[in-house]
Amino acid sequence: MRVVKDLASSPYEALGWIFFCFTSFQLAFLQPYLVIIPGERVNLFSGLLCALTLGVCCLSARKGGVTKKSPEVLISLILAVLMILSGLFSLTPVSSSLRGLTVLASGLGGFWCARILLADAARQRFILRFSLLLLSGILLLCLISYARWGEVARLLDNSPHPLEGRILILWWAPLTLLLNASIPGKVAAGLLLALSYLVFLLSDLRAVVLIPLLLGLLAAYFRVVRFRYILLLLIPLLVITINFFHRLPKEKLGRQFEPTYYRLENYPFSWHIAVQHPVWGIGLRAPREEFLKDYEVKYPYVTREDFLGSVRHKGTSENTFLTLLVGAGFPFVALYLFSLFILLARLVHSVNLPKETSGFPPLALLLPITAALLHFLVFDGLLFPQVSWFFHLLLGLIPGPGDSQTR
Repeated sequence: MRVVKDLASSPYEALGWIFFCFTSFQLAFLQPYLVIIPGERVNLFSGLLCALTLGVCCLSARKGGVTKKSPEVLISLILAVLMILSGLFSLTPVSSSLRGLTVLASGLGGFWCARILLADAARQRFILRFSLLLLSGILLLCLISYARWGEVARLLDNSPHPLEGRILILWWAPLTLLLNASIPGKVAAGLLLALSYLVFLLSDLRAVVLIPLLLGLLAAYFRVVRFRYILLLLIPLLVITINFFHRLPKEKLGRQFEPTYYRLENYPFSWHIAVQHPVWGIGLRAPREEFLKDYEVKYPYVTREDFLGSVRHKGTSENTFLTLLVGAGFPFVALYLFSLFILLARLVHSVNLPKETSGFPPLALLLPITAALLHFLVFDGLLFPQVSWFFHLLLGLIPGPGDSQTR
């Protein structure tokens, strides 16, 4: 409580910090957790927490802290309206609306809480330490879970994908230490990154094992770290990655492995649905079976019956952007991708600018954001509030056009 008082200038702001910390903790560990509506496949409890936290933070915002007529506010409002209309015009209005509101609450909540609460160096130091603690706790529970049950996600999530997603995003904290801290801080950061990679290997997920290798290449491209250090990292990563794929069961590398054929087939199938419902989409997680009636399966190594079974079971494209395209329509996806492009362009531009004395290194934000975007190609990340919140929190930490690095 003393820490909260030091960060807040008013009781309302202190309340905002309490909600922010509690919600971030709940999304990191999914504890406590309540089932609000039995039978609905949506994390409504976390979504409500995100919405409540967003409301409290907006009410407690310092005067002048957020410009109400800024493009960011306008885009947020348009995205909210488009998602709400998508739910109302959905094939399943109640379920799709609940999921859409959860997506909105976690995305807008993470972004605007970062903009409102993390506006100075002292608060940024706090969120850095807090994120390091969250990541450390997650990794500890992953290792305990694997030692006890042979599954890294058993204590934290229903699936390893959302767990690995928030680990990748929380990498921004150890990367900040790695780029800014003293030798002890760099050692601690290296340990957290190494333990994270161990968890990725234990999870047997192919994508998250490849992503760190791609991040190393991206870091080498920007030359923020000396090339010989990047090389010392990439060579063992490459060896470990090759060995990982060599030891995978043959069925996971086969052409008829369900995650492989389903994700590949969903590029043409998602487009097939989207062009029939281009404005509002069909609603998030609305049934897709009826759209197979006039669709010809393109992937040559799977039968129509197998693909139909996968569509019934999964209900999404297992690709964030395709899922949003089908569920929320072209206008929503176009505006969201445009916003992402502007924020990322701003961040990339700042990577090679002269280093500031405080604030987060732009590369420490760029690498985990890139990791999340790559992961979103095989995972509906933004439909999970425990991933969407932390992803948009990073987007909210990107300085605006008129801000300094310290914001």
